[in-house]
Amino acid sequence: MFTKYSVLALCAAASLNGAAATVHHRHQHPRRELVYAQTDVVVVTEYQTVTVYADEEPTAAPAAAPTSAEVDQVSSEPQEPTTTVVAPTYEDAPAPASTTLATFVKPPPVVDSSAKETTAIPTNIQVVSPPAEEPATSIVEEPVPTYVASSAPTTTETSTLAPSGGSKRGAAYNDVEMLKALLEKTDAISWVYNWGDEPWGLDVDIPYYPMMWGEKFSAHWVENAQAACDKGTEVLFSFNEPDHASQANMSPEYAAVKHQEWMNPFADKARIGAPAITSSWEKNQGLDWLNQFFKACDGKCQFDFCNAHWYGPGGDEGANLFLEHVRNVHEACDNKPVWVTEFMSEGSASDNEVFMKKVVQSLDSPEFDFVEKYSYFMVGVGDTFLMSSTTEPNTLGKIYANLA
Repeated sequence: MFTKYSVLALCAAASLNGAAATVHHRHQHPRRELVYAQTDVVVVTEYQTVTVYADEEPTAAPAAAPTSAEVDQVSSEPQEPTTTVVAPTYEDAPAPASTTLATFVKPPPVVDSSAKETTAIPTNIQVVSPPAEEPATSIVEEPVPTYVASSAPTTTETSTLAPSGGSKRGAAYNDVEMLKALLEKTDAISWVYNWGDEPWGLDVDIPYYPMMWGEKFSAHWVENAQAACDKGTEVLFSFNEPDHASQANMSPEYAAVKHQEWMNPFADKARIGAPAITSSWEKNQGLDWLNQFFKACDGKCQFDFCNAHWYGPGGDEGANLFLEHVRNVHEACDNKPVWVTEFMSEGSASDNEVFMKKVVQSLDSPEFDFVEKYSYFMVGVGDTFLMSSTTEPNTLGKIYANLA
């Protein structure tokens, strides 16, 4: 017969066992609050393009053109997008914050192994070196920017050498062997460049044009540019996207000084391009940066053509936006010739094909005879690049190389 104390002891034991069971299963059965509300779950995915460097983590996207964020290291494929789930509540939920980042990265120049800078190893994907450190203010004190709606560039007389004839199409590359595989299949490509100042052992008979990427890679510029001119190069490129914080990253005033220092001495040896600008519409970027650069030059920067980049949507819409940007660059450049050394559409596969067909047909037409040369971004493996493997072009590559 149970005593009163026995009953109490059994009840206490049962209570403890229940508490233990509750603790043991807590990870399997999370507590759920009762909410009287509509239970639809809204999933919102928003894509943004962000520049990421080798050995760095993605950060928030910088301000960029409405048509695209400048990309500048590419994975062979964009990172898998994540999604933001908005939990239902009894009140109207606020607009969800976008967290999806489609990551692209641009290639850097590769410097000589003896240089002090870290050498970026060429691969079949785009590899970008970290941005140049902020320019030393001891050389040029950066004033408060003065914005001008449009200022025609005034420059001293520069070289009048004409570029090589033939196709306008060029190839931007990081991987020499991949480039050679493409060149073996087509004669539609008439020139190449690699964001650097030497061709990395390229042994193909095709014009190679060096670039003074930015201050970070200036150690061997003079000797390599002179060597290229001695071999007959006809063109030298100035800075790579100095209007973009993740690229050459230079104020217009500082870029004007360094352009005179590094580019002007070669004006009688080769045709010189103005710094390559992004397609951003933000202040201090794109055409606004270029106008400030012209003003800062005050007629002392020597260049023969303007260099432009563009990224945006695919299809007819993207093609029209791209072509309008090219016209705007031509006008801002006081109707000097234009080179487009980076462009890419970031749409669906079918939209990108429509874009490519329309763009190359337009750029090769008399309407755009002011465009001397252009180069798609880039000889790399991926759906939005030109290759399906290290040896075979994809659909875009076949269109670009006149193989389809």
